[in-house]
Amino acid sequence: MPPKKAKPNGRRAGSASVEWIAFYLLGGVLLGAASGLGLDYLLHTIPLFLILGIFGGFAAGLYGIYKSVL
Repeated sequence: MPPKKAKPNGRRAGSASVEWIAFYLLGGVLLGAASGLGLDYLLHTIPLFLILGIFGGFAAGLYGIYKSVL
């Protein structure tokens, strides 16, 4: 049976997980917004892809958080 990994403790370990959650959410939303703005610019559309990109990025961020928790 392999040895169990030691769990980090203290304030630093908790802040690292909060930082990753913020990274997933903000990164997903910002990447989705940038992609949406780029598509709107290229296709000369109303901010349709911007809105879809923001929601898609938020969903991707939540999925990343879900996968990291499991």
